[in-house]
Amino acid sequence: MGRGRPSKKIAPKAPIVRTGRPVSEKIVTCVVYKKSTGKKHYLNTYVNFEVDAIITNRKHTPLISDGYDIVDLGIGKSFIKKYMKQYKILTVTTQD
Repeated sequence: MGRGRPSKKIAPKAPIVRTGRPVSEKIVTCVVYKKSTGKKHYLNTYVNFEVDAIITNRKHTPLISDGYDIVDLGIGKSFIKKYMKQYKILTVTTQD
């Protein structure tokens, strides 16, 4: 009844399965450090920073100064509660 070519039936495409971390989530890196002379531990969380950028001291202004000792380092939000309990930390500093 219609004019022109007959319509084709198009098969639905198979869904694309993507592996790895979802793009919408941001990487959280947790760092526990202390001053070289003291006993008190501090917890910093960095969003979208690579571990290498946190550890290195070659930057003009490093994220963690040379006067501090890095005690523990973890990637993920679950490490915030773990480190707060383990090192008895009350406050968390977040940097984007």
